[in-house]
Amino acid sequence: MTTPPYHIRRARADDQATIRALVHGEHLDPMTLDWPNFLVAEGDGGRVVGIGQIKPLRGARELGSLVVVPDWRERGVGAALIHALMADEPGPLFLVCRERRVPYYRKFGFREIGLGETQGALRVKAALMRAAGLVGLRGAVMRWDRPAV
Repeated sequence: MTTPPYHIRRARADDQATIRALVHGEHLDPMTLDWPNFLVAEGDGGRVVGIGQIKPLRGARELGSLVVVPDWRERGVGAALIHALMADEPGPLFLVCRERRVPYYRKFGFREIGLGETQGALRVKAALMRAAGLVGLRGAVMRWDRPAV
């Protein structure tokens, strides 16, 4: 088995500008972009090629801000970040995504949920996303629970 040409590490303070630029470039939720919550995938030469975080929200935890730079997509970077972020999570873990991304997140054990199953501050975010659906911006709220061992 070959070693991937990137490695996953905890974000550092000097990654903050890159994190913001990647999230804004993909038009993702720009709130709560605190570098200590992030992991980054770093390619050869030290270039950040992917990011993701677990957002600590009031009453819930959210997998979010997952971005892989275009020339590094389809290489397993996103999946590696997701697995690393979920590794120590006791669950439940939530996410809000575009409707077309639902099949991707199902591969990691996430399932779609209704507004009634959301928790804390995520309920407000889910309600706003549902309202956006009325103008054609379709999204989904998903939940992951750590499998029983």
